[in-house]
Amino acid sequence: MMYATARFNSWVSACGWKSSEEMQAVRDETVEYFTVQFRKMLEENLDDYIANFENYMQKSK
Repeated sequence: MMYATARFNSWVSACGWKSSEEMQAVRDETVEYFTVQFRKMLEENLDDYIANFENYMQKSK
């Protein structure tokens, strides 16, 4: 799933450029953007699971 997300985000990024040279010029910024955004989402979801662990992870009886 993570590979598919990375592939999709690469495609989304490519859609905004007219050439591979343009895309290459902002490669590092693009990686930084998606990395920061993923970190925010991961932290938010981890905090949610920590706060609601008992509700989310109830064992079946």
